[in-house]
Amino acid sequence: MNWTLRYAAHLGFRSPEAPLFPASAASSDPLAQIDFAASIGFAGVQDPWFASRPASVQGALAARIRERGLVAGCIVCGSPSTIRASSWTRVDGASRANLERELSAAFGAARRLGSRQIVVLTGADADTPRQMQIERFVSNLAWAAPRLADEGLTLCLEPIDARAIPDVLMNHFPEGCDIARAVGHPAVRMVFDTAHVQSMDGDLLSNLERAFDLIEIVQIANHPGRAEPEIGEINMAAVLTKAYQLGYRGLVELEHIWAKPGLDAERRAVDWLGRTDAALASVQTREEPGPVERHNGGGGPDRGAEVAVRGPLAGKQARDVVDATDEKRNSY
Repeated sequence: MNWTLRYAAHLGFRSPEAPLFPASAASSDPLAQIDFAASIGFAGVQDPWFASRPASVQGALAARIRERGLVAGCIVCGSPSTIRASSWTRVDGASRANLERELSAAFGAARRLGSRQIVVLTGADADTPRQMQIERFVSNLAWAAPRLADEGLTLCLEPIDARAIPDVLMNHFPEGCDIARAVGHPAVRMVFDTAHVQSMDGDLLSNLERAFDLIEIVQIANHPGRAEPEIGEINMAAVLTKAYQLGYRGLVELEHIWAKPGLDAERRAVDWLGRTDAALASVQTREEPGPVERHNGGGGPDRGAEVAVRGPLAGKQARDVVDATDEKRNSY
């Protein structure tokens, strides 16, 4: 199957034992999942908890992805048990040492897998004023950004709906964008997750367009329930059309579950995606970004040179983030 956008199936975003296509691949084995994704012409696979897999499994997965000519999607910095820790919002020596360890582990995992994007989630500290946490987060991101750039990697911020994962710092997409702009480094960008953005802020198309210069990864799941793209309140065809019109050519990571799991649901979703994607061939787009892909298979159009010349995007400072985000939220 030929695709206009570049899709990636997840190998288990909630658990490594729960990949996207268990029925179609006739197995939950990640190697079978990779084979199935390749067989339907997908561009890649996403394995966010790759670093948590045994070393022997990591090696087999990386080899199969290369063998199938696929691109590796994002991985997460840390583990499911640590993503709500507040190391990114602290500046003491122990927290910085912990960040060093987590980043080093993420760098190593990204090298083995061939991934170019590391997603950052961070917990909120109830005992520290929010503005201080944001300032410290910006400071730690600014410390980490050159290290990622030296590795050819991008650090991707992902605001999360607090009802889905409580006690995380970033609960609104515009706030995450303001934090990225305050850092002002091309190696710090954004994840646009349709289910989270819809639940937190709504106004998906406007949020996508306003922040497009920062968006590194698009992840799709409908809302409510993170179900397949065609089931829910989101007009996913409109979202994909807007992303394509704006010039997005990175991976579209299918990070959803099934409203009613089974082979029929999987086949119906692939068929829907095929028809929706085929319609993009007639969509008029902005001038093609060049190069089309960043980092040999990375995310959205390359804004790095512009950022490097102009300095911090929009001149944001950490102290401006909370007030600016409140103003934006009230204007939506």
